[in-house]
Amino acid sequence: MAITIEQQVQLSSHTTMGVSATAQYVARIDSVEALAEALTWAKKNKVAVLVLGGGSNVLLPSHYEGLVLLIGIKEKHIIHENEHAVELEIGAGENWHALVEWTVENGWIGLENLALIPGSVGAAPIQNIGAYGVEVDEYITKVQYMHTESLKLCWIDREECDFGYRNSIFKKELKAKAIITKVRFTLPKNAQIKADYESLRHFLMHQGIDEPSQQQIFNAVIQVRQSRLPDTQTLGSCGSFFKNPLLPTELVDRLKTRFPDIKTYPMSNGYTKVAAGWLIDKAVGKGFRKGQVGTYDQQALVIVHHGGANGDQVREFADFIQNEVLDMFGISLEAEVQIISANSDDA
Repeated sequence: MAITIEQQVQLSSHTTMGVSATAQYVARIDSVEALAEALTWAKKNKVAVLVLGGGSNVLLPSHYEGLVLLIGIKEKHIIHENEHAVELEIGAGENWHALVEWTVENGWIGLENLALIPGSVGAAPIQNIGAYGVEVDEYITKVQYMHTESLKLCWIDREECDFGYRNSIFKKELKAKAIITKVRFTLPKNAQIKADYESLRHFLMHQGIDEPSQQQIFNAVIQVRQSRLPDTQTLGSCGSFFKNPLLPTELVDRLKTRFPDIKTYPMSNGYTKVAAGWLIDKAVGKGFRKGQVGTYDQQALVIVHHGGANGDQVREFADFIQNEVLDMFGISLEAEVQIISANSDDA
C-alpha cells in the first residue's frame, strides 16, 4: 500500500474552527491513486469516511470514528486560452485564495469578489461559495470526482451540478458518493467587473474610487472581509455559520410591520433573502459569549471559538442561537457549516 493510515490523529490544526477533535484514522491524499487506495482500505475495514480539504466550513465532533481523508491534490493548468477567455483546471487540494490571487495577477476576470474565502478549491463547488454579489457556479464549467463505490473518475458539467444558494448536487444526490478531485473554470478577460454589492460599493466610495479595476476590487474585498471576520490564526471560526434564509416576500412584508429595520435582499420568484446576521444580532447580539464559544464582536453571523472547546460545545451554542431566533422571529436558521457527527459517512 502506497498510502499510510495514521491512527488517533489530532485534527484541530486542520480546521479553521480549531476545536479539539481526534480521528480514529487519517490518510493524506495527494493523488487520485492514493484516493482510490484509501477508499478501498475503508471499504475493506468497514469504516466511515470523512473528507477534509481546507477545513473551513466544517465542525468536527470531539472524536470521529472512521477514516478522515486530508485532500492535498495540487495542480494548476491552463487548458485553453484565447483573447477572450481562459479555461483552467485546478486540483481539489489547491488553496482557494491563492487561486483567486493567481487569476487577478493574470487579468482573468470573475473570482476577485471571492478573495480571502478560506478553504480549498474542491470545497468551492460543493458549497457553491459566494460573496459580494458573485457565486462561484457562474465560472465553473466542469467538476471531476471519484465515485466512492466504483472508484471511477467522472466529469460532470455545470448544468448537471444543480447549483443553488450554498447548495449543489454534491450536498444532495451525490453526497457521500462523490469526492471532488479537480474543478474547471472558464474566466473572461474583458468582462465587466462587479462592484455593486452594497458594502463593497460603500467601501470603494469612501476610498474615492468610482471606476474600480479588478485589482482594486480584489484589494477592497480583502479589506472588507478582514474588518468583518476574525483572523482564524488567533480566533477559531468557520466564517458565516448560518445561511441567509430565503422567505416568501409576503411573509417578509409582515415581519417588516414588526421590525421595520430588518435587513432584506429582494430575490426572484416571490422570495426575499433575510440577513441572518441581522436576526442573530437582534436575538443575542454581537460579542455574546457562553464559555469559550460566542458570536463575533464585529458580525453576529460568525460563531467564534476562544480556545479550549470541542465541537459538541460549539454545536450546543449554535442550537441556542437557532432557538433564540426562532422564538423572536419565527424563522428557522439553517447551518451553512457542515456539522459532522461522531461516526457518519459524510464524504
